[in-house]
Amino acid sequence: MLLHHWRILLPLITTDLRVSAFSFSTTARASRGKFECQFPKHHPLRASTKQISEQTSSSSQSEEQRISVHETIEKLTRHPAVYWDETTTFSSLHNKKLKMRHIDLFAETSDEDYRLFNGFARAVAQAGRVARKEVFETWASALHIHSGFLLGEGGTRRVCDVAAGHGLLAWALLILDDAESKSCEGEGCRPLTVLCLDVVMPRNAELIQAAMLECFPHLESRFDYVEGRLEQLIPHPSCLLASVHACGPLSDVLVATSASSGVPLAVVPCCHSRKRKVLEPVASPFAWDLYDEIMSEDGSMPDLADRLDHARVTALRNSGMVTDEEYLPTLYTDTDKNRLILARVPDDGSFQSSKPQGQAKVKKPKRQRRKGSMPPLDESTSTKSINPNAKYLRGFSVPCEDSETRRALVSRQAGREAADSRKAMMHNRNHSASPRLNMSLWLPENEGALSEEALADLINSRHDGVAVEVSKVGEIYTNSEGRRSQSYRFEYVSSEGGKSILKFDDAKRLHRELYELVPKAFIGAECR
Repeated sequence: MLLHHWRILLPLITTDLRVSAFSFSTTARASRGKFECQFPKHHPLRASTKQISEQTSSSSQSEEQRISVHETIEKLTRHPAVYWDETTTFSSLHNKKLKMRHIDLFAETSDEDYRLFNGFARAVAQAGRVARKEVFETWASALHIHSGFLLGEGGTRRVCDVAAGHGLLAWALLILDDAESKSCEGEGCRPLTVLCLDVVMPRNAELIQAAMLECFPHLESRFDYVEGRLEQLIPHPSCLLASVHACGPLSDVLVATSASSGVPLAVVPCCHSRKRKVLEPVASPFAWDLYDEIMSEDGSMPDLADRLDHARVTALRNSGMVTDEEYLPTLYTDTDKNRLILARVPDDGSFQSSKPQGQAKVKKPKRQRRKGSMPPLDESTSTKSINPNAKYLRGFSVPCEDSETRRALVSRQAGREAADSRKAMMHNRNHSASPRLNMSLWLPENEGALSEEALADLINSRHDGVAVEVSKVGEIYTNSEGRRSQSYRFEYVSSEGGKSILKFDDAKRLHRELYELVPKAFIGAECR
């Protein structure tokens, strides 16, 4: 009988211990002379905490707002979706995707802390493509970013989600700002717009976008997803650079950009590496001594994440940026690498971009580029190439500036159709949207019949969707026998309109066809 009772009571005891045994215990951890009061390191209900900064900030968010954000995030650790039933835990279903069958866990409610999150999660569940933990940690990050940068007069109205992946962070910020803007009145209440950037726009991002627009159709004009490289991004102080799980050197590129250009930043680093060939080219000179110490130390480094993130925060602080650090609950991240680094320009406008003083010279490795590849648009910026051998689309850039003309330009660059068109242009000579090919012809006796319009009609009349523009190149050439020749340039353009680009291989096929048609259409004409 005793054994039978213990079998019944043991699961209840362990569950109770898991949830509440350490809920009132805190630890003080010393980290480079700063102390932090928080839950035990690996406790699942470790709440978000504010690390005491050496530099007092005049933040636009009040202390009440910060406390409110922490309370909301801590409350989300008790959300009904955290424990789906008595036999499962959040960790056991850590990477399980939210599906349509889970929508009931995110029912509509009058509880303000859950209402917006549940609406966001329901849309994600409809797409059925995102792991549960990613939904919770992205929302927690968005709450901190929204409170720290977007609230109040003078708040940032443009956000670029770098290495966006599914684009979840951008959608979370839009939903939070949309709820806030409904209570805002006056001419100064301008809605937030977001830009997502990633090397590849995944199919899942399109599915999530469709699900979000089904639930929030009025947000369509405020969201853009551009497929492009970080080196093609032009940062601007009017736009916040944000990234959740900025892998490896991407975090350091963003930190160096913020430190040198005064661009606001919110980043959750991950995949920490101290390999010199990876870290040295992107390390910020504002904390070069710390970076060099990390790269030069021999042996294992159990505290690599803390030390590397400390170097990043130091670089931002040394440049004059105001820095804060927040921590996402480890219940969501399932790792101790849960630091959110926030940096913004001082409210008094005292930030001035300048070179660091008293720092050792940074020895940059010689960057080799493959023949035909394009360098970053501006070598003076710190958004330098992580992969110097990558090929770039000539003349293509993604501006972050929060102005009407720049936002309109980004909207034209966004989407699958525009991305596919740019890929086609990469294969065209000189990255031209309209391939150009030349042809030299011996002229017939009736030279007037061989006009530019007649040559263009040979292709235009036979192929729908293609328009050929013909122009003369140079003067007429006469050989020793008195035979005359003229060179022509044929520009092949897609007549389908929109963002369609004609591929160079298709233009060559049409050009070969033209070689065969000209002698038949114009008696006496001959291709040289």
